[in-house]
Amino acid sequence: MPTSSLRPLALAGAAATIAAIASGGLVSATDSAASCATWPLCTDALLAPGTPLVWLAFAHRLLVLLAMLLGVAGALAALRTPAAERWARLPLIAAPLLGLLQVGAGAAMVQLRLYGAADVSHLAGALLVLACQVVPVAVLAQPSAGAERAGGRALRSARRLSATAWWSAGAIGVLTLALSARAATAATAATAAMLPANAIGAVAVAVAFAGATLWQSWRWRRDDKLLLRFALAVLVLTAAQAGLLLLPPAAAGLGVALGALVWSAALALAVLATRRPLVDDSRSGAQRSSVVGRRSSDASAATPSLLSDYLSLTKPKVISLLLLTTLAAMYLTEAGAPSLWLVFWTLVGGYLAAGGAGAINCAFDHDIDVNMGRTSRRPVPSGRISRHAAMAFGLLLSALSVVVMLVFTTPLAALFSTLGIVYYALFYTRWLKRSTWQNIVIGGGAGSLPPLVGWTAVTGSLSLAAVVLFAIIFYWTPPHFWALALVKQKDYTRAGVPMLPVVAGEAETRWQILVYSAMLVALSALLTAIGAMGWIYLVAAAALGALFMRYAWDIWRKGDQASIWGLYKYSLLYLALLFAAMVLDRAVL
Repeated sequence: MPTSSLRPLALAGAAATIAAIASGGLVSATDSAASCATWPLCTDALLAPGTPLVWLAFAHRLLVLLAMLLGVAGALAALRTPAAERWARLPLIAAPLLGLLQVGAGAAMVQLRLYGAADVSHLAGALLVLACQVVPVAVLAQPSAGAERAGGRALRSARRLSATAWWSAGAIGVLTLALSARAATAATAATAAMLPANAIGAVAVAVAFAGATLWQSWRWRRDDKLLLRFALAVLVLTAAQAGLLLLPPAAAGLGVALGALVWSAALALAVLATRRPLVDDSRSGAQRSSVVGRRSSDASAATPSLLSDYLSLTKPKVISLLLLTTLAAMYLTEAGAPSLWLVFWTLVGGYLAAGGAGAINCAFDHDIDVNMGRTSRRPVPSGRISRHAAMAFGLLLSALSVVVMLVFTTPLAALFSTLGIVYYALFYTRWLKRSTWQNIVIGGGAGSLPPLVGWTAVTGSLSLAAVVLFAIIFYWTPPHFWALALVKQKDYTRAGVPMLPVVAGEAETRWQILVYSAMLVALSALLTAIGAMGWIYLVAAAALGALFMRYAWDIWRKGDQASIWGLYKYSLLYLALLFAAMVLDRAVL
């Protein structure tokens, strides 16, 4: 059988599966499964005048049957086409097998009357079936480019884009499951799955990954119009799902249908990002060499735009972790999930506050930055933006943050946000950083305030749990930044900044990293001790902390660059995963 016959069968099967998923979302939202108590074909609808709910359940089962038949046809065609690529054949063969498991799960739900309780796991299986049909469609539509002659940087960027696209597809799949949990009726929402009924966190993560995929596509493959359009479409459709959260639960089944479509598009995008050629093979070798040379010349001569320079003053990479801790804290309070508008304005105010403080820091530290390789290319020391302009920009953002926090959140959240600006931009930047090796220890309080901002934006008050969140970041800061200081010790010495390695030496710094790491890991268990977190968080904190201590121990005993860089990079992941574990613990328990 020719390979060309596989794609229409896989495409038809995928379309039928999406229709079955969409109807399943409506069945879950309307609780119509309980109206059709017989299996497999819902004879209630055939033997008696059925209600709309009965007919809806009946239609869902017919669509599942159609999807199964098409899946079997696709598997048989794949078996008869050994010349086809394995990523086109194997998923198609697996699809009906997974479909049979889905049919069995559906039968169990009907016979045992597990309506709602197993909806999310049932949908997860359906999404796997859909993936087994969508991936072959994309593989057959985009033949592999094969081995390409490209530079190491181009190959690394291609692998990074591919990985981000696959992570984006995974995040969108989780979002679809979260929407399904929301679609369950109120009586069964608590048991639908280990997912929060409010899917705003899943939306945020999915949008972040989809946005990162688009950004990397534009940065590294901007000449590939198809890839760019696909990435843009996935981002727009993913962001559109946020609007569905404003609908009542009865209409959330529509979100499941959209989620299945976006899941399909994200999978297709991941396949394209993996298999699209890095260069246009239709050009001759001389043309490609000319284009590559011209781009290299343009890239070396290009300077950042004024907009990107002002954006860099806000230190967006640093802010991303601050906003993550702010967002997590908003979902850890006893007040329940906050409104979407409160989350939005709190994060906007937080970005303005942290960005304003960062810009003021850049204005004050121009004399230090110009002497350090890591910072000498920043807009102010390089002369692209004047000190006065950076200061004015920082003050403007800071003033806007105060207004946003006062108008849209709570006075206490506005107070902590403003305190963070003053603490970092003045107390740390103008005094601590230049005068004492304790600059990182004491100055860590500035970066520890975001959880207090998020907590008080929801509750309007403080609690012991919020103070512990502050303390965790406070004790996390020294090991993280001292590791960087060990790597950049010569820069700090040249700039005259009294960091601990400069003042006390490498041996003392390595010991202090171990001591503060031990205090951090011990402190992270305090949330469970005071009853704020449960066993899920405790297990995660213990595992993450054990790895943190392993890196800290290696630094103390070995002190090599690999150990130091390992702790520095892992510490970022550690803090993000620790707060994610808190949110998961709160959502499940």
